[in-house]
Amino acid sequence: MLLTEVEILLPFEPSPGQRDSLCWMAPQAMQMPPRGWCVLEIDSPFEQVVVNNQGWLLRYVKKIVGSQEAAEDIVQETFIRAFKAYDGYQETGRQRQWLRTIARNVAFRYLGSPAAIREVNLCTGDESIVHFIETAMDHVPSAEEVALANELTRRIMEAISKLPEAQRSVVYYRFVRDFSVHQVAHLTNQPVGSVKSKCHYGLQKLRRHLSRYVVEGGFVVNCKDAYAFLFQYAKGRIMPEDREKVEGHLAACKDCTDLAESLRILAANMTPARDGEIRHYLIAIPLSDGTTLNYFGGTSRVDDRELQRMNAILEANGGVIPRGENWTFGIHDANLEHLAEFDNDGHKIEFELVPNPRDPSKVQVIYRKMVKVYPEHIIGSVALSRDKYVTTTIEDPNLVVGKLQNYLGANAKSGLYLAIPAGAKNIRIRRGNGVIDAGAYKFAFSERYVAEDECLRLECTYLKS
Repeated sequence: MLLTEVEILLPFEPSPGQRDSLCWMAPQAMQMPPRGWCVLEIDSPFEQVVVNNQGWLLRYVKKIVGSQEAAEDIVQETFIRAFKAYDGYQETGRQRQWLRTIARNVAFRYLGSPAAIREVNLCTGDESIVHFIETAMDHVPSAEEVALANELTRRIMEAISKLPEAQRSVVYYRFVRDFSVHQVAHLTNQPVGSVKSKCHYGLQKLRRHLSRYVVEGGFVVNCKDAYAFLFQYAKGRIMPEDREKVEGHLAACKDCTDLAESLRILAANMTPARDGEIRHYLIAIPLSDGTTLNYFGGTSRVDDRELQRMNAILEANGGVIPRGENWTFGIHDANLEHLAEFDNDGHKIEFELVPNPRDPSKVQVIYRKMVKVYPEHIIGSVALSRDKYVTTTIEDPNLVVGKLQNYLGANAKSGLYLAIPAGAKNIRIRRGNGVIDAGAYKFAFSERYVAEDECLRLECTYLKS
């Protein structure tokens, strides 16, 4: 086996000079020694690292991959990678964890798809980021733990890709490829001090991002996954297992905690319809990434005979709706990223989206599996959209204009609610009823009964804080 080059999986496009420098990073071509032994031209300190750790590492890796031959190759590769990073390693009494992390990543790469599983070694970075990585895998990982580790790697790579370019390349070479600070400085053509500074600030940003995923040694759902449940959580209509997931995320994410509390206050201030009448709502929350989080839905009265028929079908099929049945509970814009559907009690409904034959810009939400149908069935939908409900004016960049409208096509009590940052000033309602103060957010709203052919509108302006 000859090592003549380093395979690089980059989350960015390197410059021609960087690509040329990759050859300098690779070890010299050499004939590999017999299996089970790792012979490198190394100085005395690292030679002792190999002597002290080769035995237990081989046993550890063999339990993961199940093959003595593969384990020997993996341990050999582990020491090669550790040797490359050794000049940046600081002894803190955690050498075994450091080597175990590298070995586990190499083993997972062997077990899975090389294109999907990248090695991520943050052990020379902030310990709060890597605490779970180092401690949760002390035993032989289960299949579930392998999947979770792969998911964590994916999230780390995703977080790195969102860093500013100057930090992204440095963090990638330093912590994903295990290059030393001096090697990264050579590769990126900048001083060692600049590399250290960019690593420091890049890791701070990664820590903030990953803290919403890894908390106290356990995994939590990310913001996007939590969005699906926040309004159900705010209303108190959520399944226990979903509540646990949401509360785990809220313990790590102040932004979503503030949003959940604001939604709770909003829900308490949304006036209901009269008995037997339809109540519709649309809540729009602009997010920092340019998308808008939408909660929308309403009630639908189901005929008694049809109600019995539908629930009989569900009971006979374990909640699965046969393909011959098309239960459509909503028609929405095709550009929405549909996150979830819920019923009256917060059961999540399995659904599929199919094109609306009468309007290609719309899709029909077809239910495929659900617990039951209710006499006054509540439809609770969650989606992300790229629609811009708030815009700034050319004359004054601090002046924001918010607009929402909805054509329901039914006689109903309808409501539109647009989230505004709590620090917004001089809020004016051009069309609508007023403003609900809900803590971290205020909600401009328009709420009234509409006829089947009416369009409900909300318009407001405010100044940025």
